[in-house]
Amino acid sequence: MSGRVADRVAFVTGAGTGIGRAACVRLAQEGATVFATSRTLANAQETSAEVQRATGREAHALALDVADRAAVDRVAGEIAEQAGRIDIVVASAGFTLAHAPSLMETTDDEWERIFRVNVTGMFSTCRAALRYMPDGGSIVTVGSINSFVAWENDGAYTASKGAVLQLTRALALDVVGRGIRVNTVCPGVIDTPLTREFLDRAEDPEALAAEYGAVAPMGRMGTPEEIANCILFLASAEASFVTGTSLIADGGTVIRP
Repeated sequence: MSGRVADRVAFVTGAGTGIGRAACVRLAQEGATVFATSRTLANAQETSAEVQRATGREAHALALDVADRAAVDRVAGEIAEQAGRIDIVVASAGFTLAHAPSLMETTDDEWERIFRVNVTGMFSTCRAALRYMPDGGSIVTVGSINSFVAWENDGAYTASKGAVLQLTRALALDVVGRGIRVNTVCPGVIDTPLTREFLDRAEDPEALAAEYGAVAPMGRMGTPEEIANCILFLASAEASFVTGTSLIADGGTVIRP
């Protein structure tokens, strides 16, 4: 590995599984000191163990529910106290409703929970980390192709990911004077535990998996590692003239009519 983020301190939310876990491994492989946070501490500890296996280096595991603003502030402060600063933020925490309700069937609580985690949690994470981020840092948010397109029975998630895209753009303007870059990665259908939850609920999981793969012109689902590579690029100095933009990694899905 080339050390593309060597000696950087990375704060990753939603790091317990999927894209967040893969981002922790990839950043650590390239030299970052990683703080992996997840609502479930055991999942963050599993990520830490995965980083150890992949790199021989420790990742710090912390419990964090990004919907708890006080907890976000506390954890960001703990990271800064331990590491001295926060150079990179990967705001990956998010979820969708596995039972796929239409907007008419979405309850007030479901709508509010989606926004509390996917949007407000991301805002709280970025705001807290920026207090400890030196000039020249990088924030990478995780959006979705739903930031650009809509699907049936996914309205709350789609609305939240549209908000993530605009939050990213607005924040990029607010901190550009400090040389801090803010970008979003927008994955398509990725083979994550969340996707597997949808498959497990299906009457014919194999047929649905084939349907998911066929969404992209490339004919397959993406992997968390492929999205982690995109996150690494945006977090690194290789993206030094890139801010306020979205990197769509979807196998060509959104270019289809």
